[in-house]
Amino acid sequence: MRLLLLSAYHSASHRYWCEGLMAALPEFDWTIKTQPARHFSWRVRASGWLWALADDPELSTHYDRVVATSLCEVVTLKALCPALRDTPLWLYFHENQFAHPIGERQWAHHQQGWQFQSIQNALCADRIDFNTAFNRDTFFAGARKLLKKFPERLPGKPLARLEANSGVLPVPLTGRFVPLRNTPKNPRLIVWNHRWEWDKQPERFLKALAGLVAEGVDFEVAMLGSGGGRKKGEFDDYRKLLGSRVRHWGEADEATYISFIREAGIGTACPLHDFQGLATLELAQAGATMVVPRRVAYPECLPGAHFFEGSEANQAADVAALKDALHDVLSNRHTSTIDPKVIPSWSTLAETYRERIQVD
Repeated sequence: MRLLLLSAYHSASHRYWCEGLMAALPEFDWTIKTQPARHFSWRVRASGWLWALADDPELSTHYDRVVATSLCEVVTLKALCPALRDTPLWLYFHENQFAHPIGERQWAHHQQGWQFQSIQNALCADRIDFNTAFNRDTFFAGARKLLKKFPERLPGKPLARLEANSGVLPVPLTGRFVPLRNTPKNPRLIVWNHRWEWDKQPERFLKALAGLVAEGVDFEVAMLGSGGGRKKGEFDDYRKLLGSRVRHWGEADEATYISFIREAGIGTACPLHDFQGLATLELAQAGATMVVPRRVAYPECLPGAHFFEGSEANQAADVAALKDALHDVLSNRHTSTIDPKVIPSWSTLAETYRERIQVD
């Protein structure tokens, strides 16, 4: 089969899925087209248009199926590329804008446009899948709420049709951290391995650590992930406060990242959204005790984690709950590892992916 793989916002997680998919199913003839992970609004609304305007001969040839991430604007792409109009389309949702918080530089009406676009994309697809049930359920709940605002009665029950053609299929992990489960752990080492951006809430995590410092709790921390604060030096005061407890601060190269994942006794997160949480799953796969909020996709993806009852809306409550949960683990009042069988892997899911692609 000849497959066209489209990723309009080729961020780290989308790249991870695309590369894993092609590596797990090498028997297919893959052609991949991507666009950079920048200018989100333009990608969501114009990625199909941009591909079509490029006069790319590879978009004028025959494919047996198109596989696209949900951020691809497939409506215009199919309209402007005759060779793709009747090609079956499988659309994969890593996230949805109904459960995504509104960014600091965004507006509600802006996000509503992205939401409506995602429904249009889904209606163009022959099959849609979501990485978690949380993603699927929040998409359809949000879509129903949005379409109720439509000034006329919609014909054809579009959401019922989409639900009938939808399913849940996680992003599998490669298994590269499985051998680390049996390596010695540092029970005092807390690892943060997320983007240092507003939606992942690094400030809440750092405030929780400051609370542990004030209480005289002994710990170490490795702040991994891309970025070093939204503004240069934004978190310098926290770094100074943490002092010698800091083992690493900022984006890590591959070898350094693996070394801290290997050693991590505790992995944590406190985001405003997470539709699956690949970074947390990597820590869980390596055998860390996970400390995460009982919200978003975590109860589904990390059963057996140490959950704290925080609050997305109340930062102070969230920080206090995270601090107490970390203290519990550091004091040996709670230790556990995630059953590796619940962590999705290509070794167990490749056949399901193969079936999704081959189904008529």
